[in-house]
Amino acid sequence: MKKKRILYVDATVTNDITKISLYDISNNLTNILELLNIKDNNIAEQYGVLYAILYAIKHNYLNCHILSDNLHAIQNKKILQYAKDNKVSLSWIPREINIVADKITKLDPTVKVKEWYILNAFYRLILE
Repeated sequence: MKKKRILYVDATVTNDITKISLYDISNNLTNILELLNIKDNNIAEQYGVLYAILYAIKHNYLNCHILSDNLHAIQNKKILQYAKDNKVSLSWIPREINIVADKITKLDPTVKVKEWYILNAFYRLILE
């Protein structure tokens, strides 16, 4: 059986700047994306989980598992259904285990702003 690909996600809102981070442990890849006009951390965390699902789909990663320290985001029924439809599983982890993704959110964005517009469109289609 193929090993699960693990993705850690996190979000932060500091000084009116909101960012999400994704850490793909399998290839030590990090993505940091600034979210425009989002000031609520729970909403940012939902964007983070959705971004990780889209990342898995984009790269055709089957058997992918997303870990988040935000219970609200991974228990969202629409996010859960979207993940299930795309063969992605979600789990909550304690904040102290999500250290890498948390530290990454403090760094400068690595993903171009056009990715924000794509992610925002998916968020609105799926969650609103």
